Amino acid sequence: MKRRIFVSGTIPLCSGLAGCTGLLSDPPMLSVTVFNRSESPYTIEMAFSRTDGDLSRGEARVFSGSIDVGPDEQTVRKDVAKRQQYVIEYSLFRDDGGLTEQDSFHYYPGDESEGGGLTFDITPSGTLTRRWAA
Repeated sequence: MKRRIFVSGTIPLCSGLAGCTGLLSDPPMLSVTVFNRSESPYTIEMAFSRTDGDLSRGEARVFSGSIDVGPDEQTVRKDVAKRQQYVIEYSLFRDDGGLTEQDSFHYYPGDESEGGGLTFDITPSGTLTRRWAA
């Protein structure tokens, strides 16, 4: 009889712990895909900075890097940062080193595509446009 009481008492405990495994898993990550629709190679310098709390610029920065994209090609950078709110700054350079555009925008979770990433196009005129989630 005591065995039945022990087993019936542990079932709710096990069920409760099973729901906690999702809390221990890694948060979803954000990827960046860039499609170059022009006939020239480009480099994009991007920086992702957190907006939460009173952080210094260095503490807030979670990703900083370059993405090279050849003419009529696409480049994907996987898992650059966790999906959370950021200010994303970017600079777009032609292959000859000329700056064609520089800007920033706010990213909010849910703005990404179905694949979990941010997608951009480099237009033939040398500007960067963002594809929005449908």
